[in-house]
Amino acid sequence: MTRLFTSSCCFLFFLTVLSGCQKKEFDAFYERPAGLGDPIYQQLEARGNFKHLTAVIDKAGYKDILSKTGWWTFFAPNDAAFERFFKDQNIKGTAEINDSMATSIVKYALVYNAYRKDQLSNYQMAGGAETGLGFAFKRKTAYYDWVQQKGDGVRAKVIATNRNVQSVRGVNTSAYVDGDNNNKYIPYFTTAFMATGGMSAGDYNVFYPGSTYNGFNVAAAAVVNMDISAENGMIHEVDRVTLPLKSIDQYISSNANYSEFKALLDSLKFYVSNAYQTHRNFVATGSSDSVYVKGYNGLLAYSINNENYQQPGVNSYLANESQKSSWTIMAPTNEAFRAYRKKILAKYGNSFFKSTPPSIVIDFINSHMWPTALWPSKFAQGQNYLLETTTLSLDNAVDKQILSNAVFYGVNQAHSSNVFRTVYGVPYLDPATNLTLLAYADGGSGVKIYTTQPGVRQTLLVMPDAVVTAAGYRYNEGSIGTTTTAWGYRTSPTASYSHNQIYRDNAFRLFKTGILLTPTGELTSLGGSGIVESQSGDYVRYRNGKIQTSGTVDTGIDINITKTDATSINGIVYYVDAPLAFTDKNVGQHLQNLATSDPTRFSSFYWFVSTSSLYNATTKAISGMNTGIDNKYTMLVPDNAAITQAIKDGLLPGTKATGALPTAAPTAEAQKDQVRKFILYHIINGESVAVDGKKADNYLTLLQTESGDNTLLNILNQPSNLIITDRAGRTTQVNFSSSNQLSNRTLIHSISNYLNYNK
Repeated sequence: MTRLFTSSCCFLFFLTVLSGCQKKEFDAFYERPAGLGDPIYQQLEARGNFKHLTAVIDKAGYKDILSKTGWWTFFAPNDAAFERFFKDQNIKGTAEINDSMATSIVKYALVYNAYRKDQLSNYQMAGGAETGLGFAFKRKTAYYDWVQQKGDGVRAKVIATNRNVQSVRGVNTSAYVDGDNNNKYIPYFTTAFMATGGMSAGDYNVFYPGSTYNGFNVAAAAVVNMDISAENGMIHEVDRVTLPLKSIDQYISSNANYSEFKALLDSLKFYVSNAYQTHRNFVATGSSDSVYVKGYNGLLAYSINNENYQQPGVNSYLANESQKSSWTIMAPTNEAFRAYRKKILAKYGNSFFKSTPPSIVIDFINSHMWPTALWPSKFAQGQNYLLETTTLSLDNAVDKQILSNAVFYGVNQAHSSNVFRTVYGVPYLDPATNLTLLAYADGGSGVKIYTTQPGVRQTLLVMPDAVVTAAGYRYNEGSIGTTTTAWGYRTSPTASYSHNQIYRDNAFRLFKTGILLTPTGELTSLGGSGIVESQSGDYVRYRNGKIQTSGTVDTGIDINITKTDATSINGIVYYVDAPLAFTDKNVGQHLQNLATSDPTRFSSFYWFVSTSSLYNATTKAISGMNTGIDNKYTMLVPDNAAITQAIKDGLLPGTKATGALPTAAPTAEAQKDQVRKFILYHIINGESVAVDGKKADNYLTLLQTESGDNTLLNILNQPSNLIITDRAGRTTQVNFSSSNQLSNRTLIHSISNYLNYNK
C-alpha cells in the first residue's frame, strides 16, 4: 500500500511538472509579440493629438471595437484636422457633433483589413491574392447608408441597389444581393497609383484645389504619419476630417444645378420590394413599411446609386473590382441641358423627352456615362458607354468631384453624341421616320455602326414612315415568334401582313439602299447626274434631282426629293417621296428590255443569251447568276458591231464571212459551247462595277476553263469610261451613254468590242 501511495505521488508530481512545462510553452507560443503596438484606440489615446477623434469614437460607440481584436486600416484625423473641421462646419467642438455624424466620421475612416501605404495601391482579387500593382485607389469602408426613411411617392422606405439592374429584351430585373450592405468606398492617391496611371499632382488638384498632393492623400486630406502598426490593424494619421462621400445619385439630388438632368434620370428609376430588408428594418425600427430597392433602368450603363463597381453591360460581379475601377459621369447643368434638349428635340416640339422614343433618353444619358475613371489629364481620350470620346474639354467642367462611386464632372455644355450629331441622328430624331430608325438601330442591319462615324462623310436617302407603310411594310413587335419577325409585309391594302425572315431582309434592303457609299465626300447636290453604290449592294442613279433604283426602272417612275437636311456633322440627308424599291426580276428581263429600247447596243447579245442553254425563257434567269443577298454581278454587253466581229473571228456561230447572226439557235455542241463561254466570260462574278472612276482591279468572270481554273478581266475605271482588258491582252471600252443600266444587284454596260475568252 505504501509503495502504491509513493508511486502515485511521484506520478502526480510528474504530471504537475509536465503540465507546468506545457503551460509555459503554450503561453510562450501565444504570448503577445514584443514590439507590437497597442490596439488602435489605445494608441490614439496615448499619442495625445487625437483627443477630438477619441471623443468622436466614444460618441459613435466604437471604442470597444477599436480597443480589441480586429483587422482594420484607420485613416485617423488628428486634432488639427478636427479644429479645421469645426471651423468649416461652423460648430464649436465635439459636443456639437451628433451621434449620427460621429458614426459616419468613424465608419468612413475605417477600412476593412490592415494595409500599409505600399499595399493600398495593389488591387486584390477575390481570395486575397494581389495583382495589378499600382492600380488601386479605393478601399471599402465600414460605412453604408442602409434604409432611407423617406422614399419616393408611396414608397416610404427605400434602399439603394448594390448591383446594377439587369435588362433582358427591355425587361428590367433587380439583381440586388441580400447581405451586401452597399458599403461606400474611400479614395486615396499614392505615388504608385499616380505613376501607374501616368498622372501627376495636377490631376489630384483638379478635384482638390485647396489641398497639397504629398504622395499619399486620402480624399482632400494628406497623410502626415503613415504605417503606424497596431495590434488590430494599421493607422495612417491625416490632416483633415472626411465625411462620407456622396454617390452620383446623392450628389445630383442635393445640387439644384442638375435638377433637370436628375429629373430625366428619375424617369428611369426602377423599384422592387425586398422582404429581407423589410424584416431587417422592422427589427431595427419597429416599422412595418415595405422597403424597396431602388435602381435604374438596366439599359443604362450603371445604376447611379450602386456603390459596387460593375463593368457596364456585364451582369457578373467581381468582389473587389471597386478598388481599381470607377465610373465617370458628366452631368449637364440645367442651362446646358435645356439648350441641348431644344436642339436635338426640335422635331418633337423642342421641350420634353417624354414624347420621344425611350431609346433617345437612354442614349442621351449613356452618352454622358463612362465605364472607367476619366482623369483630367486623360479627359479627351477615354470612351463613354457608347464608345465615343467626349466633344467637350476640361474647360467645360465647372464642377469636378470625386464621389463614392464615380468621377463627377458638372459640365456647362452637353456632350454631343454621335447618334444625334451624325446623319444617323436625322431619322433618329424625326418622329416621321421611326421605321427607318428601327431598321438602322437593328444590329443585324449594320447601318448604325457605319452612319455614326463622325469622320466618314455620308449621304442618306430617307423614306418617311408614310412611304414605307404605303409600300406594304410595317413593324410590329407583337408578331415576333420563333419563326416570325417584327417586320411584316402585305401585297395590298386589303391583304393581311405576313411576318417572316424574307420580309425582314427585304425591309433592310429597302432601307440600306438609302445608305449611299460616298467615302470621298457626301453628295451635296443631286442636280447633275451620276451613279452611287448603296450599302445594300444595289446602285442608285440620279439625274436632275430625280432618283432611280432597279425597282423604279421596272415601273418607269422616278423618285423625287422632298426635303434636304444638312445639319449633321458628317453629311447630308435627302428625304424622298417613294420607296427605294429593288427589282424582283431576273437580269434576263432587263437585258430583253434594253434590247427593245436600244437594239443597236443590246439586241445581238440578247439573241445569243435568249437562245442559249444558260437561259430560262420563263423566269428570264441566266444560269450562274443568283439573286441572293451576297451575289453581285457586272454584265459587259458587246454592241451589235462587236458581236458581228466576234462571229467573223470565229468566237461565235453565224455567217463568218458577213458576221450575220445564225438563223436559228445553234444545235451543234461545239457551237453551243462557244455561246456559253462567250456569255459567261462577259459577266463579272461577285462585284458590281459602275462607270464612276472608283472600282478597278482584276475580276473573276463566271467562266471557268476545262481544267476548272477561273478566268479574269482587268478593269481600269475612269469617271466616264471603263477600259477592259481580256485574257488575250485585247482592250475595249464602254459606250458610256448606254452603260450603268440597273438590274437585280447587277450593272449592265454596253462595250464597243467583244472580250476574247481564248488565251
